[in-house]
Amino acid sequence: MNNLEKIAINVRESFDQLWSFKLRGKDTIEISTPYSTTTSKFVSIYVTERGGKYIVSDGGLLNSEAYESEIDYENQCLLKILYHFEAYYEVKRTEDKQGIKHYYKTTTKANLIPNMVYEMAQFVSMCASAATVQFEDAKEIEERNTFRTKANTYIGSNLKEYNPIFQASLDRDEYRSVRFSALIERRNRLSLVSFVTGSNPSNFRNCIARTNMNFEIAASSKYKDHIDNKLVLVNNTADGFEYNQISKQLFILEEHTGQEAIFWTEREKLVAILK
Repeated sequence: MNNLEKIAINVRESFDQLWSFKLRGKDTIEISTPYSTTTSKFVSIYVTERGGKYIVSDGGLLNSEAYESEIDYENQCLLKILYHFEAYYEVKRTEDKQGIKHYYKTTTKANLIPNMVYEMAQFVSMCASAATVQFEDAKEIEERNTFRTKANTYIGSNLKEYNPIFQASLDRDEYRSVRFSALIERRNRLSLVSFVTGSNPSNFRNCIARTNMNFEIAASSKYKDHIDNKLVLVNNTADGFEYNQISKQLFILEEHTGQEAIFWTEREKLVAILK
């Protein structure tokens, strides 16, 4: 055995030592893999045996920021990357009652599990790492995230009996890229809410344009007859809010939604409509 062969064996043995596992209940095992993210976190994959089927998933960790990277589902650049990896690795997605997204693959054949663990680990590593890339201005990201947190908290506390879903897609298949800040379903009727904000007037206008497009798609979708409200909550306390520079865009948006935009300082109007 020459020196290079010894190096290769050492690499393999060292790599093997990075794997570990831990049972989680009676039907699930957590596999800690050697695959890592750019935030220096090792990826964990969960294998569950249920009803003669094996489910290989991320355990909801990707969406819960366990890898110290936030999947911003309003970031169109990041979404394109995420959807590309979903399609390439044939990963499915579901959402639990807390709104946490779970990514997974399934099989009935135990011999396919090693390959699925590899693919899921690759998927999680790439998506978590991509989420750390700054696609937008830091000030704009902070503005959007701050307003989203405030608005989510307000809606969640005042409408908790209706179980609002935040950052929700119109559905999980055909319209999964059509997203709204909040979605409320009551007796098979839908209320769609979009938040509009920006760190400057240009970003405000861009946000209005995206919101308008999503409402237009919803209005022409198979769900159109089930939509009761198309509401827009505008952050009029943001530094970028200059009404005279966004009024035309807001007027067009209001024409399409059929409802007047609601300013954050008058947010009680939103609750009054939805209750």
